[in-house]
Amino acid sequence: MIKNLKFNYNHRSVELILILILLCIFSFTCLLLVSFGSNIYKEITKEMDSNFQLRTPLSYISTKIRQYDAEDAIWLEEKDGITALVLESDDAGELCQTWLYEYKGYLYELYIEKGTNFNLDDGIAIIPSYGLKLSMANQDSIYIRSYDSNKKSMRLLLSLRSGKHENGGFK
Repeated sequence: MIKNLKFNYNHRSVELILILILLCIFSFTCLLLVSFGSNIYKEITKEMDSNFQLRTPLSYISTKIRQYDAEDAIWLEEKDGITALVLESDDAGELCQTWLYEYKGYLYELYIEKGTNFNLDDGIAIIPSYGLKLSMANQDSIYIRSYDSNKKSMRLLLSLRSGKHENGGFK
């Protein structure tokens, strides 16, 4: 009988060791899956941030251009070494201008009466910007390039519905 007890005891310890090995394999597999999942999540988050940083300024500027698209109402102007998009409109009989420009890492907007002197600091910081280039592709198209924090870029070419600007887009 003593021999049977020893045999049963050894048999149970082998079962216990196999169960512990299976538990360790299961735990290790779960740990690997969580690790892979967190890496995938980080990449997705990084890509979403990049898309937001690239698309938001382009979308905001293109919406503003569509709102102000009239003959001779949209042009680029340089102020203090910074190229700004100027959008002009008639507001209750007064000519007013909306200036959009990148300054100190932000996209700024400034709404003023035409001819008002201003500083670039007077505008309102709308959204963070990691680089913005504005240019006239031709007399009736505006070229906008936006950058994200990793210097990845996205561009947009907008054709003005109102047609040509008398000075080719620059004043």
